[in-house]
Amino acid sequence: MDAKIVALAGGSGFIGRAIARRLLAGGGITVRVLTRNPEKARAQLDLPGIEFVSADIAQPASLKEALAGVSTIVDAIQFDGYPVENPGRGLTFERIDYGGALALIDAAKQAGVAQFIYISGAAADEHSAHPAFRAKGRAERAIRESGLTYTIFRPSLVYGPEDKVVNGLARALRYAPVFGVPGTGRQKVQPVLVDDLAACVTLAVSGRGRNGTYDIGGPDLMTFDDMMRIIMDASGHRRPLFHIPETIMRTVGGLLEKLPKPMLSRDAVTFVTADNACDIKPLVDEFGINLTPARVGMAYLAKK
Repeated sequence: MDAKIVALAGGSGFIGRAIARRLLAGGGITVRVLTRNPEKARAQLDLPGIEFVSADIAQPASLKEALAGVSTIVDAIQFDGYPVENPGRGLTFERIDYGGALALIDAAKQAGVAQFIYISGAAADEHSAHPAFRAKGRAERAIRESGLTYTIFRPSLVYGPEDKVVNGLARALRYAPVFGVPGTGRQKVQPVLVDDLAACVTLAVSGRGRNGTYDIGGPDLMTFDDMMRIIMDASGHRRPLFHIPETIMRTVGGLLEKLPKPMLSRDAVTFVTADNACDIKPLVDEFGINLTPARVGMAYLAKK
């Protein structure tokens, strides 16, 4: 019997790589990574059972061909520099998150793909003024109305040994005598270990959570300050915290976003200072997963 083929858009990214590994671990699945650069993607994730296929959301014909024989598509796309948009390079939430979802939905219908799994975000809202939350909310609506069987996951902050955010914070703590927290530090976060998200995606591929939308976060709701203390404890680098007012960050972001490759923007400041709380009960009830506490999940920081 031939292995089931699961297409993974965004498979070379941090979340995508974790999903690919988890899907392969269960056996009976071939993972087809859709990527603009197969050779680069293979260098990041060269494992038995993975196919690398050239495909681009900006070229619909490439998507249809890449989805031939696929039963499920997982959309885990994030653009380079996320969450800082770069309109000059076409790296915007509207184009990548929303436009990419539309392109994949259309290609899936043409190729006869039955199931669509989308990695959204905890604050997704099609009526939001923020481009990221709005684009993800619009993508969710398009998926629900597509006629495809779907599962949508709305993660809070996703972390793991290969992530940029938590590892970047730990690295900054190592070298800085004090640490500046964005905003008040009271914004709510519920960090989720990437392996837990990948486990839920794998269960969804097998049929759990059909036509449902699920928040996914860790078992502990905390403030950003609380998370920083956990990172300090795990990494062994304790530093005094101070808070950078959002108005100052937005002013700096407004200047930096004009650069050819911006490192910060006003919208990115809003993104990192927004609440990302989750209602995880529906997810736990449906998927039966024991979510990893942050203090356990971040223990890897001690080795870095």
